[in-house]
Amino acid sequence: MLETAEQLMVEDLYNRVRDMIDDRSPYNTPCVLDIQRAMVQDRLEAPINPVDEVWPNIFIAEKSVAVNKARLKRMGITHILNTAHGTGVYTGESFYAGMNIQYMGIEVDDFADADIAAHFRPTAEFLDEALLTHKGKVLVVSMMGVSRSAVLVASYLMIFQHMTIMEALTSMRKKRAISPNEGFLKQLRDRSGTGRRTQRRFWS
Repeated sequence: MLETAEQLMVEDLYNRVRDMIDDRSPYNTPCVLDIQRAMVQDRLEAPINPVDEVWPNIFIAEKSVAVNKARLKRMGITHILNTAHGTGVYTGESFYAGMNIQYMGIEVDDFADADIAAHFRPTAEFLDEALLTHKGKVLVVSMMGVSRSAVLVASYLMIFQHMTIMEALTSMRKKRAISPNEGFLKQLRDRSGTGRRTQRRFWS
């Protein structure tokens, strides 16, 4: 399948940022500003869809999808990670009763100073177990599906798929118009380790 012009642009942006990084440095992770530039510079505007598959069997969605039970059934969703539990997306285990859906909810506001890093490891393990153990389909939801949900999926990709922060974010950006807030990006970067080898202690 031919790549779209947008996909080619994102790949070109990633390559440009990668070339800016000094490979000789022990800390060759790009700064937050470089990450933000790579995610928006020269990028064609794309509509924000209600839901997009950003990794095989991982879907990022806005609130409307999480409360649409008929749609969840059609999609075959088996697990839901609500990153705005009690802070905008008011569902929960009881809401999905009888649907054979495993639920995990975390309470974190979409503010730059909110501590989302505390949730990196447990949510990544939830996603990993859903995909590997249960062979499931996971819906990761927040109010708009662009910030909290995106950062937590990125942390999964970095921990269990061994991606760099740029690889994780740009791979998702090809699929969905994500836009994590600056504080969340900084927390993700601070735990991204060096190069391709994620330092496990930063994720615990």
